[in-house]
Amino acid sequence: MPRDISVGREAFGMTRANTVDAQRTLSRRHFIKSVGLAAFSLLTAKPISSWAKTRPRSNVLFIIADDLNDSIKGMGGHSQACAPNIDRVIARGTMFTNAHNNQPWCAPSRASLWSGLYPSTSGYHGRGHWRRHPVLGKSVPVMEHFKNNGYKVYGTGKLFHNNHEDKTIYHEYKYDAEFGPWPWDGKRRREHPDLTFMFETHYVRNLPRLHDAPHMQTFGPLSSIPRFAPDPDTGVPGFKGWYLDGKPFRYVSEDDRDLMPDELSTQWATEVLSRRHDRPFFLGVGFNRPHVPMYAPKKYFDLFPLDAVELPPYLSDDFRDCARALLNADRKGWQNFRLLHAAGGEQMWKRWIQAYLANVAFVDDQIGEILDALERSPYADDTIIILTSDHGFHMGEKDWLFKNSLWEESTRVPLVVVAPGVSKPARRCDHPVSLIDLYPTLIDLCRLPQNPNAGRNGYSLDGHGLRPFLEDPQSATWDGPEVALTMLGNQNRAQFSVRSRRWRYTLCNTGEEELYDHASDPHEWTNLAANLKFTEIKSRLKSQLQQLRKR
Repeated sequence: MPRDISVGREAFGMTRANTVDAQRTLSRRHFIKSVGLAAFSLLTAKPISSWAKTRPRSNVLFIIADDLNDSIKGMGGHSQACAPNIDRVIARGTMFTNAHNNQPWCAPSRASLWSGLYPSTSGYHGRGHWRRHPVLGKSVPVMEHFKNNGYKVYGTGKLFHNNHEDKTIYHEYKYDAEFGPWPWDGKRRREHPDLTFMFETHYVRNLPRLHDAPHMQTFGPLSSIPRFAPDPDTGVPGFKGWYLDGKPFRYVSEDDRDLMPDELSTQWATEVLSRRHDRPFFLGVGFNRPHVPMYAPKKYFDLFPLDAVELPPYLSDDFRDCARALLNADRKGWQNFRLLHAAGGEQMWKRWIQAYLANVAFVDDQIGEILDALERSPYADDTIIILTSDHGFHMGEKDWLFKNSLWEESTRVPLVVVAPGVSKPARRCDHPVSLIDLYPTLIDLCRLPQNPNAGRNGYSLDGHGLRPFLEDPQSATWDGPEVALTMLGNQNRAQFSVRSRRWRYTLCNTGEEELYDHASDPHEWTNLAANLKFTEIKSRLKSQLQQLRKR
């Protein structure tokens, strides 16, 4: 039976109709011993073409944004997203429209990307520094592999998770991840001044610790100057202005202010690109935005007038047929959404979306400056560009305003690869791939030694190089899987999802299942797992999932 599509839960008093119909469209065992890995490499290595043997090794510009979902052009996300510089990258290379992360949480996703090991392989799920983990601590991450093989390696911003950088793997590393500037009361971080009414009412009553609230939800333009009066009862000394990295952040106007952390990383990256390099380089740039707190200059908010902001496609009872285990896996998504609506209903939801789109536009401008610097440099024609995100982010779908789910909005990421001499301009590939595939892709494109862990922890990389899709997006010769694997939780309470070209199948640790047909249901509104018509499809996807999780 068709299901009722409406905008908003009755509890929130939402009545606006939204009919946007955005279309979204094995395995080798690990060779644990180094000797086995070396032998395997010799037996399976593909011959290098004469072009590859004679061509100088390419430079690499690797850009990763935090919490950037599929709202950019060409991915069927939010129709109002404004990202012309990301469009420039898309126009130059291959866009993977069905790319996914391997665990939708910052720390494990990034550790998996840079190590080339599934979270289920390494057993690392974000607790503690990856260098102190028994498997990842003995792995060779991407940057270190480049450094060990003659590249000059640079990095800035959020590449690994906050404070998880091992700076010995770079020749130069500039700025740590920093999400400010912050409103500051002289004692601790606070909410954006435009949202004080919300935090003094709904958040104080509903959150167990008030200091959690600003990090979870706060957003707004820098032009609203924070002012906090002294409060003798709480010992708050009071403060006026913004605060960053232990000192006041100067803000007089849009054109007269200190640079935000992402702008500082951009400035430094453009300087690196302007240098004369006597050997190939790897430059990693990690942007904090659009991660909360979603602060940006006012001009980016002005791009999206509030009365014109569109809500995402929304079904009022979307979670009624979802697996209970997924609904209970992380309550932050529902908590964020419910508290936002309790504080201002649909209008507050629109303000959140405006802030997200503003922060995407802000990051896009940073990307544009780096692209301009690359184009001015001598390296424009021989630099591989990779643009991606660590995971997606729900914008209210399934009453969820967060990441850390196994639904499309959380697992799907933008992924664009520009590989001079290999990829062709403006191509699109809809084969499912994931971030795990980027490490072997870079090894292939830059002709680095395979099996970087052979002399360390002995693990072979889990991913597969994307060269066949860069050469031909419809290639049938790729030796990777037919599905992309994402997991949620840890080894003891793991839940997994696989995405094929058409289907998403999810298996929970409780035995519950979900099955969505993206050909007819791009928003994952109808769970078909209990429908006997799809038993064979479900069985095939389950088998592929189990093969990948055992690698």
